[in-house]
Amino acid sequence: MPALPAEVTSFVGRRRELSETRRLLSAGRLVTLTGTGGVGKTRLAVRAAAQVHRMVPDGAWLIELATVRDPDLVAPTVGAALGLRDTGGDPVAGLTAFLRDKRLLLVLDNCEHLGRSCAELVHELLTAAPGLRILTTSRHVLGVEGEHVFPVPPLAVPEVRDFESAAGLDVVALFADRAAAVSAGFAVDRANWPQVVQVCRRLDGIPLAVELAAGWLRVLGVDELLDRLDDFFALLARGSTVAPARHRTLAGAVAWSYDLCTPAERRLWTRLPVFAGGFDLAAVEAVCDAGEHVGVLDLVAGLVDSSVVQVASADGVPRFHLLEPVRQYALAKLRESGEEDLVRQRHRDHYLAVAGQAEHGWRHGPDQAGAAARLRREGPNIRVALEYCLSTPGQEAAGLRLGVSCRLQWLFFGQVTEGRRWLERALALNPGPSRDRVRALWIVASARCFMGEAASAVELAEEVEAWARAHDDESELAHAQLVLGGCHFFSGDVGRAATLFRAAADRLEAAGERSSMLFQCLSSLAQSFAWRGDLEEALATADRGLALSDRTGEQFSRTTLRYVRGLTLWRLGRPAEASRELVSALRHARPFTDVLGVVKSVEVLAWATADLRRPERAAELLGVAHAVWPLLGAAPLFGFPQLIEAHEECVAEVVRALGAARYDTAFAHGASAAGDLVQAVDAALGEAQPQPPAHPPELSEREYEVARLVAEGLTNKDIALRLVISRRTAESHVAHILAKLGFGSRAQIATWLARRGTSG
Repeated sequence: MPALPAEVTSFVGRRRELSETRRLLSAGRLVTLTGTGGVGKTRLAVRAAAQVHRMVPDGAWLIELATVRDPDLVAPTVGAALGLRDTGGDPVAGLTAFLRDKRLLLVLDNCEHLGRSCAELVHELLTAAPGLRILTTSRHVLGVEGEHVFPVPPLAVPEVRDFESAAGLDVVALFADRAAAVSAGFAVDRANWPQVVQVCRRLDGIPLAVELAAGWLRVLGVDELLDRLDDFFALLARGSTVAPARHRTLAGAVAWSYDLCTPAERRLWTRLPVFAGGFDLAAVEAVCDAGEHVGVLDLVAGLVDSSVVQVASADGVPRFHLLEPVRQYALAKLRESGEEDLVRQRHRDHYLAVAGQAEHGWRHGPDQAGAAARLRREGPNIRVALEYCLSTPGQEAAGLRLGVSCRLQWLFFGQVTEGRRWLERALALNPGPSRDRVRALWIVASARCFMGEAASAVELAEEVEAWARAHDDESELAHAQLVLGGCHFFSGDVGRAATLFRAAADRLEAAGERSSMLFQCLSSLAQSFAWRGDLEEALATADRGLALSDRTGEQFSRTTLRYVRGLTLWRLGRPAEASRELVSALRHARPFTDVLGVVKSVEVLAWATADLRRPERAAELLGVAHAVWPLLGAAPLFGFPQLIEAHEECVAEVVRALGAARYDTAFAHGASAAGDLVQAVDAALGEAQPQPPAHPPELSEREYEVARLVAEGLTNKDIALRLVISRRTAESHVAHILAKLGFGSRAQIATWLARRGTSG
């Protein structure tokens, strides 16, 4: 009987993991492969064992322990696998005597449920047999001295933009191989590769899940398969009838881990699926702690050691997440427990506190960049909390409060459309007057101004003003005046805007307010002066804001204040000085991911560059700005008449200097360099070399239809409702469009359509 079993199905990929396992076996005598259920630990161990035969001339032997329940039977099971029939009353002694002079590799498969017994046996054998090597697979480390632990990751499912890149992925090769076995003639091709990649991503690249899903292609198409993945375990309930019980279905693989956890670990695991996009230890303590005798830290560590919870580092801080099949299993358990509503309320309360802390840190603390980063990092959890509040009776007021606490990300970080949607939905559910409603009104009014709908924002701002006067609230009255000033500004009435901006700034200064709101008023006032022609007053106002920011430690507003100086210097006919100010503005914007500050600064930098007689570079910068506008979610150039006029004059000047063909080429180079905001800033600062854009393939009629809805700002859910298709089908179409066009964001689809004149 062979020491290692023959492989029934092909072994796909895992070159790096195989190499690392072999390296660890050569460097030490005990290696443990850890990982979640179904990740492929056993297949990797067997393949690695087969490749190290020169290291172990006496062979490699697989000992399967999954069906062993009695810890006292571990040693006899190993002995029986090695052909030892009678070890007397001491099976460990018999094993050590047999192995003492051997150069042999033992592969102990599935040790997690026999951890202590396996650890003791491994220690005894390695001590007694110097030529012995042991490779174990387990969802939990053994904890034996000298143990080398290698966490086996799922197969990678990175973002890919073309068929060739997709075909090169191990996970796609695995899917294709298993699908071809059940559906003759199936192949991953240029038509279906985006859907296949999406299936693999939804399954988090877990090999068992991918294999089970591929098996459904005997009766489903790839689109239908993707559509049905909302319920993993219902779809993947059928598997191999000859595989180990724990691997016959995905649910079985996860349930095996669940059964091995302690009761306290199970309770914690059951509460974790309320998180989205990752979570930190503080979040677990706030949301999931139920007063267990064992501390939350120890429980989380136990779940990490058991490969239930995955861990990575974000800015040096551990951040945890559940693979999607593990999360789905736990979510079903949470719903069975009757605790879901309570846990979701605690989740909501925690992220309401996170948003409030970020806003306070933004207004009053020196770490504005840190506050902004925390808010962006927790975006997925905030969205989940908002959806819970706005779809659960009795939670509407909390949803409104959470929505207004996130004004930073809605207005400044490229989420204007999303923020407006959340808040308009919350306002509809909270019609009664309140401070939160007033704050939501002026945030939505600001968003409408950015999106070229200043006229519709006036009524909202006037409601804010009326409430503030009735309640003698100077802060909210200043907000009302700031937003009303914005309505007039974006409509082109910069004189009336300046009056309102000045009134808001004076009101705040009189109240001793030194928050970012005051700086917003000052920069808006300076911009009004600049466009009105009061250029020296514009510079003086911007300088006053910069001096005040030096005294208070304000950082974020330095971007817009530098922008105003650059704009004013350009209008004064001093383009070289203007360029220096605008470059400074871009450098200040970078750590904040300040989309608004970036796009304004790049636009005016293009004008100044044109005046410096550098038309080709100006055309590139116009291309960069054109690519960034959709990232803001605002109307191009805000629909602001003076801005549009200056832009058109710059374009005409550059086209005259270059000719239309050279202009188009330079513009396209700039636009292609701005794949995301970081790349756009790099391109504007001359720190990245724009690449010529590849000629994208044509979209199908249905894909054009979906692309137009994406450009309108619709979510996948909205697209599904509009076209009467499932949400997963909509996601598949969007993924296919992004892949075909080689784009990384939905905003780039809108830009592409706008260039083609097909966004209407």
